[in-house]
Amino acid sequence: MNTILHITPHLGGGVGRVLRNFLTYSRDHSEDCHRLACLDYANTTSLAWAAAEGIDLTEHQARRLPELLGMVARADLVVLHWWNHPLLFDLLVRHPLPPARVLLWSHVSGHTPPQNFSQALLAYPDLFVVATPYSFEAPAIRRLPREQRDARLRLVFSCAGIDHVAQARPQPHPGFRIGYIGTVDYAKMHRDFLKMSAAARIPGVRFVVCGGPSEAAIRREAQEAGIAEKFDFLGHVDDVAGVLSGLDVFGYPLAPGHYGTGEQVLIEAMAVGVPPVVLDNGPEDHIVADGVAGLVVQNGPEYTAALERLFREPALRLRLAANARRHARQRFTIEQTAQAWQALYQEALERPKRPRAWPRACQSASLTAAEVFVAALGEDGAEFARSLDRDNLKLALAADESIAHKPGLFRTETRGSVFHYQAFFPDDPHLNLWCGLMRRADGDDAAAQEHFRASHRILGPRRVSRYLKPSGQKAWVGRGPGPGVLGDLLHQPSSQDR
Repeated sequence: MNTILHITPHLGGGVGRVLRNFLTYSRDHSEDCHRLACLDYANTTSLAWAAAEGIDLTEHQARRLPELLGMVARADLVVLHWWNHPLLFDLLVRHPLPPARVLLWSHVSGHTPPQNFSQALLAYPDLFVVATPYSFEAPAIRRLPREQRDARLRLVFSCAGIDHVAQARPQPHPGFRIGYIGTVDYAKMHRDFLKMSAAARIPGVRFVVCGGPSEAAIRREAQEAGIAEKFDFLGHVDDVAGVLSGLDVFGYPLAPGHYGTGEQVLIEAMAVGVPPVVLDNGPEDHIVADGVAGLVVQNGPEYTAALERLFREPALRLRLAANARRHARQRFTIEQTAQAWQALYQEALERPKRPRAWPRACQSASLTAAEVFVAALGEDGAEFARSLDRDNLKLALAADESIAHKPGLFRTETRGSVFHYQAFFPDDPHLNLWCGLMRRADGDDAAAQEHFRASHRILGPRRVSRYLKPSGQKAWVGRGPGPGVLGDLLHQPSSQDR
């Protein structure tokens, strides 16, 4: 019997469902002993599951690192469930592991910073396991020599199986209902979701939107646009099968470059027999066969047209539904996930245990949280690394200007962003500086000044005072260098730089 230690930032949501189903099946079909260590919390569903199933689950292990490192040393195998999370990278970068056999399962695609792969991350485990074929196209993987890819990269779809929706079928209902279930936030949902949905000319259509965390804000957008009567925002739902059985179409337009992989709810919709319409993002392309098990479109107008087409052509809708159900049940079972992992366990067990340390290990204990953030970004962290430069103020200020307008995931509250790291390491001066720069660029001057003051207390006036406004003075919040402040400093050296 082998002891397999699973380390995860937290246990909840989509990844939590994958792990719960996967470990329940593995326990029932092998003699291995699985243990779960959460660096942060496990949600109530996961805690109840662990108690009922007899799974050893511990929480808040980031506060008890010596205990965690002892668990690593005793385990036959260690599986890191990876996405860019502050506590996980704090463990990897600042704390060398004792000798261990390490597998890493990425639950993000690895393309888009800050949820990106780096060369250091790819080199860390014995086996690096991706959850979608799309990950093989990630820039960091494409830079790997072929022999390294063949030796160390593996694929196991991140899938919780379909048993929990296996008995569900579409049920008769009035009108035409198009559903979206998942992350209701523009970090993952397409920014034009409301516009491209409401544009569909379908009599009596209702868009059922389930999930969070930004459903209230997006509902307000619908109200302000005068289209709220077409949308039902339900928030989090436990009965996914019940919602899916009341839909005609699963409309799942995600943001270009989103961080997802297996898209569990898309697989569930297909398993129930609800034909999906998706954009041609990498992960969705590897799940939905266009014209066979759903419709894959290129842009917003095509998405709207596809919804209208499925309304007008019920025969097409029924054909896609039948194919989607068959496709999901053939490709995305929990048995396939568990069997694939069992083969990887056996492969890893043939390797000797060895210690792990991030590059620059001799300095790892002294790294700041901001330096951990930069290490997590790897090759995509150049601007943040320049902002850390203590010797070249002009270079650091130019980097600050670029950081202030970083796009997409960098501006979210979680998802491995600066704000996410600052929430776990609130006193780090550079994290506060970067949060302040982004808040100021977004027009939230009060929040920006709070971050700047926290940064100023440690970095001092030479680095931060230019961003602090005198009491009662409105700070500049537009794009580009501000008059007489950053603009002057970027175009001529200060006396301190001469």
